[in-house]
Amino acid sequence: MFSNRRYSLTRAALHGLTVLGILFAAAASTSPAYAVAPGNNSISNAIKITTAAYNGTVADVAGATTDAADPIISCGVSQHEDSVWYTFTPSSSGEVKINTINSQYDTILAVFKGTPNALIEMGCNDNSGGVTSAITLPLRGGVKYYIEVVRKAGTAIDPTDDMRISYTYVNKVVLWGKPLGKKWDASRPNLFAYSAGWQKMYPVLGALEGNIQISNNVNNNAIAYFDGGSFDLTYATGPDMGNLKVYVDNVLQVTIGQFNGTFSYPNVWSSPAYSDNLHKLELRHATGPSKVNLDYITVYSFPDVVPPAKINTLTTATGASTGKITLKWKAVGDDGMVGTATRYKIRYFPFTGAAPSCTLDWGSGTPYTYGLPTPLVAGTQQQITLSGLVPGLRYDFCMAAVDEVGNMGVPSNRAWATATAGTPYGTGTYDDAHVGWSYVGNWELVKNPDARYNTVHVSSKIGDTASFYFTGSQFVFTYLTKAIGGLMDLYIDGVYTTTIDQYTFYPNSFYYTSPILANGPHLVKFVHMTQTQVTVDQIYVWAPADGGPPDPITDLAAVPGANNGEVDLSWTSTGDDPGNVGKAKNYEIRYSTTPINNLVDWDYAQPVGGVFPPSVNGGAVQNVTATGLTPGARYFFAVRSFDNAWYDVISNTVASNVQYTGAYAAPGLYQESHSIWQFSTIIPGWITINDANASGGAYRRITNAPAGSLARFWFNGTKFRLFFLKDKNYGKLVVYVDGKKRGTINQFNSVPLWKQSWLSPVFAAGNHVVEFRVQGTRANVDYIRIYP
Repeated sequence: MFSNRRYSLTRAALHGLTVLGILFAAAASTSPAYAVAPGNNSISNAIKITTAAYNGTVADVAGATTDAADPIISCGVSQHEDSVWYTFTPSSSGEVKINTINSQYDTILAVFKGTPNALIEMGCNDNSGGVTSAITLPLRGGVKYYIEVVRKAGTAIDPTDDMRISYTYVNKVVLWGKPLGKKWDASRPNLFAYSAGWQKMYPVLGALEGNIQISNNVNNNAIAYFDGGSFDLTYATGPDMGNLKVYVDNVLQVTIGQFNGTFSYPNVWSSPAYSDNLHKLELRHATGPSKVNLDYITVYSFPDVVPPAKINTLTTATGASTGKITLKWKAVGDDGMVGTATRYKIRYFPFTGAAPSCTLDWGSGTPYTYGLPTPLVAGTQQQITLSGLVPGLRYDFCMAAVDEVGNMGVPSNRAWATATAGTPYGTGTYDDAHVGWSYVGNWELVKNPDARYNTVHVSSKIGDTASFYFTGSQFVFTYLTKAIGGLMDLYIDGVYTTTIDQYTFYPNSFYYTSPILANGPHLVKFVHMTQTQVTVDQIYVWAPADGGPPDPITDLAAVPGANNGEVDLSWTSTGDDPGNVGKAKNYEIRYSTTPINNLVDWDYAQPVGGVFPPSVNGGAVQNVTATGLTPGARYFFAVRSFDNAWYDVISNTVASNVQYTGAYAAPGLYQESHSIWQFSTIIPGWITINDANASGGAYRRITNAPAGSLARFWFNGTKFRLFFLKDKNYGKLVVYVDGKKRGTINQFNSVPLWKQSWLSPVFAAGNHVVEFRVQGTRANVDYIRIYP
């Protein structure tokens, strides 16, 4: 359609190959020194196009630059100059048309998919009538694309020149493939777009649906869009047939001679392999005698061997609802970070004292299957709230994305949280309509005179759950039975206990009595397992008498400990009941960079390490040394007291510096070999690498970093700048100063870049400790500069 239209090699290669790495740094701009770069000069600030049609202008584009990480464009095999960026994510597959007509300088236009550090070129155009550019591309829906417009290398630009872009996107009907082929008959409506002059539904014995499509005029065409790796075209030959030209993505593939002395059907032409993307197919009546024809095409899906990327952003959050935890993450793609995955899998692990490995222990986790969200486009924030978890119990979570052919990505990072405990209900009778019940699924409140309080909850779907959180030693569960009653599994504190059969030929009322339990909070969950219906009528809870919750600790004190990384804590113990009666059942201690004033603060705080003494009678002094903290940091601490009826209270919160006996670096430059640096010693640890490109001829690197790997530095000043190497296979350093997260350093680049740096925010003048925590498998440190 347009002149000088080019398709890069990546479109002809198998999916998953990325464009070549950066060959050289951006050339110096010829723009005047006073020009200001446009807001979308960098891919990270690309203008997001959200409408089917868009027109935009970038004035004074002469101020634009080219980033070192900008891709090489196959039109001219260069980065070119003065880049501006746009991005769009079509919800459905279709065709995009983009041009820079009326721009005032020589433009080159390119379209990419993938992530900014691993872009795959979909196509580019240099000149399309004059020096502006235009491109038309079929594109798959659910994929994020980037548009880059650059000034052709070596051409001139004036300070006031502007760039104008026009964009339109039209959804298309797509003929999709299967591994063994999917047949699409050309007579079906809306699959092919036919020009005038086609004779449709021409009867042929043996044709796929009894007829073929015939063109009676030269230059007639039929256009369709297919998503697959190849296709077969089935047609007839005969004495009045001519030549049919086959174009894919506007490139001639073959001219099929359909002339034959006698009529013959079927005949098949098989295409070559194409890239893993949407493609435009055009069949054009080339020459006589008078007719050409087609019956159907068979589309073969591209071999999908690329799984979705690993989810590295899984986090947890809790709220006020009992037994619930919310998982949050950023979606990954269908193939790596490209496209949209098909579904998610989630595994959860009740905490037993050792944290699981998402990769090694995936098979032993419990699947969570209810209400999983449909994956969105890669990079989109998603979440799900899990219900029916045991309140007060810690859980670890892992998840993975799965594509349409069943390829599963590597299981995610592990995230954990303690399910919100809420307030358990004590001795009493609780009808099915009581607010203490938590129903998940398709439960219906039904009036029934046979129920204890004339109402009953009915589930009509297998997998529905009903939960109740109580404190006590035993419960009695009442339910109604009938001829369509099914089986209901019963779990206490997440452990399968028994199965309740709710079938009887005639309706009746029955009850189940639990075993004697340890006095305290428990979660009982009922799961609909088989048959049409199960019911919930009421639950009766019994608990021994208790005098009430312990008095809160009000004199918690904290001071730096005797050794690095320690804080000494002390308090006056309280009893089991009010008035310092008895002794508490146990204590928990947590720390945070912010005060711990309530249960929400407590949930976000971290448990302290150390040896905890047994509780003593109320009024006695107790002491604990918290260990394993960041030396030189400052934390808040709190103690939570529990009694034997599972009442609990939180103490006052108190802050202390963590003991650090080492030196603090004064303002200046410090190589990685300086004695103030401290590197984690977990094997495999940090090693010194000699390299002339590094400052001082060496830098420190860690490879195959185990969990908990970090580097620390103590300084006296207001800010710092860390210098490091960027290269392939490197991950990230998460920066914590005085125990608080301050930022993240990305050390990845497709080619080595030395003496890269990250500048911290400004802190109060004084002593500080910075931690660089490794995220990923590989990281490095060259040197650090401290500012006064």
